[in-house]
Amino acid sequence: MNKATARKVNIEKRNQLSYEEIQVKSSLIAETFIASDLWKNCKLIHIFITIPSKAEIDTSFLIDFFFKKHPEIKICTSIVVENDLVHTHITEVTTYLPNGWNIPEPVERNVLNENEIDLVLLPLLAFDVKGNRVGYGKGFYDRFLQKCKPDIIKVGLSLFEPTEELIETNVWDVPLDWSVSPNKIYNLSY
Repeated sequence: MNKATARKVNIEKRNQLSYEEIQVKSSLIAETFIASDLWKNCKLIHIFITIPSKAEIDTSFLIDFFFKKHPEIKICTSIVVENDLVHTHITEVTTYLPNGWNIPEPVERNVLNENEIDLVLLPLLAFDVKGNRVGYGKGFYDRFLQKCKPDIIKVGLSLFEPTEELIETNVWDVPLDWSVSPNKIYNLSY
């Protein structure tokens, strides 16, 4: 399946979900991830901030969990600077403002190096059983992941199960190790 088709089909599927359905699925994804061992040896986890207008997974369930139950694990997110991602620590008191794409970004900047991150949670539109993924097509996460340490754990969060058909790839694409859907964790690193 080509990426443009996968992107279009899954944007349409997401847009058919109600706010309540997205909240239920987001909560289930958070519970499934939290019940796993994927994060348990991590010191720094990268979590994307939800874009409400895109019907994305609500990552606040995960962010709140780590702030309240595991404050020893640091959380960071990305900001867009000159067509690239820069990463910054966030806390319970971080203030957010929308950028030019209406993506909430932290106002306070406490920049860190990609090599400090142990696990990254990636937004997805679609993924397949080989770990190939489709996002919005700008390549931000591929460029980001190429700068990370080789053993970083790459986990996609998906409202849907993997596509039946394999998604086309480019040489610069960085595949997922794992993906979490509302009902299952997929090990994609084999």
